[in-house]
Amino acid sequence: MKISIFGKRIEIPDWFHQKVEDTLLKTVKKYFDHTVDASVTFGKAPSFYTCDIHVHVSRGLSIRGEGEAHDVQSAFEDAMEHVTRRLSRYKDRLKSRRSRKAYQEHIEEGRQYILNHQLVANDLEQVAEEEKSEQEIQNHIITEKPTDIATLTVYEAIMHLDLSERPVLMFRNAENERINVIYRQNDGQVVWLDSGLPG
Repeated sequence: MKISIFGKRIEIPDWFHQKVEDTLLKTVKKYFDHTVDASVTFGKAPSFYTCDIHVHVSRGLSIRGEGEAHDVQSAFEDAMEHVTRRLSRYKDRLKSRRSRKAYQEHIEEGRQYILNHQLVANDLEQVAEEEKSEQEIQNHIITEKPTDIATLTVYEAIMHLDLSERPVLMFRNAENERINVIYRQNDGQVVWLDSGLPG
């Protein structure tokens, strides 16, 4: 597994690089035989340090953990605790052959667009007065990139949402082949939407 370690406005000493790599490898190997890559990013806020861990297990599965503390090492330990807790929650599912197949196979490619926030802040206020054409929306696209749409059961989709800390996940429901979406509300409840339409 390739591990990249970054520091935003801080220097990470070599001895700590090695500790981060060893700890991450040891934890992830308990659950996965092969992992694509991982990144660990440290940052400094005015009164604390932050750590963001992102492990890319396969094309369809990633795990994320965030931590913050008064020093860099404690921030890393906090983030690792989040990663470990998530992995432990889904230990049996992650080790099962069926689940492993679900995020290694049956993946389709969709498109993801990041829109200029000004579209939301300004232009959408005028939608009631005049509908925006698709071309006008296109003018607000900052980036466009491929995104994976995996075939999953609803339970597996919830697992993916939880492990990666994504706000929303689109997937093809393995039980009925329809495009579904799940997302987490501000109160922590997970909402499942079934389009009712074949993908």
